[in-house]
Amino acid sequence: MHKLLTALLLSLLAVFSVQAEDTPIKAEKQIVLKVNEMTCQLCAYLVNKELRNIDGVISTKASIKDRTVTVLEESKVTDEQLINAIHKLNYTAEVVK
Repeated sequence: MHKLLTALLLSLLAVFSVQAEDTPIKAEKQIVLKVNEMTCQLCAYLVNKELRNIDGVISTKASIKDRTVTVLEESKVTDEQLINAIHKLNYTAEVVK
């Protein structure tokens, strides 16, 4: 019985270690964009919505007070993609940090 439990435990460990190796690690980065035209709640909603449509954007948080949007994204997303998405709304954007 002890040998059977040991064999079962080892096989489970082998399966989990293979799954862990196959799971790609996605690097994340955070960027802050200044959007001067973002002056109301609707503006913030539209900016968040447009940015979240980009594949690789994990989350966004707009601040009307600061006129900025903080974007958490995968490393494959470029600053140009974010800026172009905001330009679709006829707003301007620049990278703050």
